Amino acid sequence: MDSRHILLIVGTALAPLATRAAISANYSLDPASLDSAGRTTRSANYHSDTSAAAGLASSSATYTSRTGFVGQLNDAVGLSIQGSAPLLTVNEGDSIQLSASIVYDDQSTSPLAPDGLTWSVASGPLTGVSATGRVTAGSVYQDSTAVVGGVYQTFSATREISVLNTSGDNFASYANDGLPDAWQVQYFGLPPNAMAAPSADPRGNGFNNLQEYAFGMNPTLGTTPAVTWTGTTHVVGGAPTQLATVSNGTFTFRAVYARRKDYVAAQLSYSVEFSGDLLTWKASTSTPSVLADNGLLQAVSVPYPFFVAGKKARYFRVKLEMP
Repeated sequence: MDSRHILLIVGTALAPLATRAAISANYSLDPASLDSAGRTTRSANYHSDTSAAAGLASSSATYTSRTGFVGQLNDAVGLSIQGSAPLLTVNEGDSIQLSASIVYDDQSTSPLAPDGLTWSVASGPLTGVSATGRVTAGSVYQDSTAVVGGVYQTFSATREISVLNTSGDNFASYANDGLPDAWQVQYFGLPPNAMAAPSADPRGNGFNNLQEYAFGMNPTLGTTPAVTWTGTTHVVGGAPTQLATVSNGTFTFRAVYARRKDYVAAQLSYSVEFSGDLLTWKASTSTPSVLADNGLLQAVSVPYPFFVAGKKARYFRVKLEMP
């Protein structure tokens, strides 16, 4: 029996505590008196409030006793782990403080000192948990779930923590290379993988991964189709292509390419250059026209100039740059 559980024995019988008067050098408490239901008693070691529940409720730094009747027990039945908020979330790279409580059979709780538990990382992207229950999150490529565990005496408990992805390019060896971590994991799996580098050309088709990403292509496919669009809302990424239109017997040529709609946030810069001989190139000064937009990709075009360095413009290329 826990030392917190107190029995009052009179003769050979057990009697309700509420029928007995108590007196010491420090206090006098008569439960049978008319106003005892609202009486509180305190000393340096305890606080007793008879109005808090049906029967006496007493507490101190080391125990909690609820003694409505002699022999009533308050058994510990489990362990609970809490955090600074009901929904435990932490940004990648940040930390969060955990706390814990003992749970009793009547679902009441008593807090525990965080350094009184043995803490551990059960699973997920956590770099560690300190002896005082402070958890630190690692980097992730998408919002992820982690689990931390705690042990106190014979009780144990776990708690889920959501680790939030706050940066798109900071995950392990894929970090700070200009390509979104989620895109690299989607096509090349978890790092490390040299084939996921921006300059790598895993298909050997002349398009590196940065170009595949910028033009909305799949870097694992064996073919390189041209960008296509249907109407104004359907776009399929692909290699840049040429569009020729005829109006009143006059041909107009435009350079068409796929552009990510979030290119500004992705810090991608697209520029179109034209040439008449593949030696001299001139950058287009025209504002791209949006032909179609599916919410992720846009098909955009710029017109050919008539001449480049005195020669008829016949070729174009799209240059991609990142900071």
